[in-house]
Amino acid sequence: MTYLLVSDDPVSLATAVTGYAKSYNPNDVFWVRRAADKKEITVDVINQMIEQTALSAVADKKLFIIFEAELMNVNAQNKLLKTIEDADDQTTFLFLCQSLTPLLPTIKSRAIVRYYQTKDNETLAKLRADNPDSTQIDQAAEQLLSATNIDQALTLLPVLTKPENYTLAMFALNQVLRHSTLPNDRKIRVYHALAEITRRIDANCNAVNSFDWLLLALFQ
Repeated sequence: MTYLLVSDDPVSLATAVTGYAKSYNPNDVFWVRRAADKKEITVDVINQMIEQTALSAVADKKLFIIFEAELMNVNAQNKLLKTIEDADDQTTFLFLCQSLTPLLPTIKSRAIVRYYQTKDNETLAKLRADNPDSTQIDQAAEQLLSATNIDQALTLLPVLTKPENYTLAMFALNQVLRHSTLPNDRKIRVYHALAEITRRIDANCNAVNSFDWLLLALFQ
């Protein structure tokens, strides 16, 4: 799976992604950055990454994290297309960027786009201030990811699935998951489920039904 993670706060985004990477075997995580003496990510860097995709995972999944993805030049982006298109379910690519504008439409069409907000983000802070459910959302998110059975989880969904609560709910769930003690395999499934929920909400799908992905990840 390929994700484009967009934020105007690259430090906080990198911190969050580093936390997520801890749910993988360290030998299966690959950090991709532009060369220190370059102003862009070149084909040479991408070729080195592609070589790593051909290796078998030490555990069961591999993670590739590309920093400043908007700095990939056109040749580098074109070189990536087949790799991300042919990647199996055990390989995840996270492209971290501050803007989608420099990325080719062919890259964006092969990825799930997700906008990352931090707790200090002005928009998010305003949503919290204006939403009377904000405290309840935080509590429900924490209780949901520690629920021991599906019946308990179902009682927590109503506040999370209100249309006006989607943004705060997804942020709260991601924050709780970062510090969760869930086993690694379940944690990865939950991350993927949250990404799928976000994609479906962005596509105006039924968000309540989309939360079935999260329940399956937690209790399958």
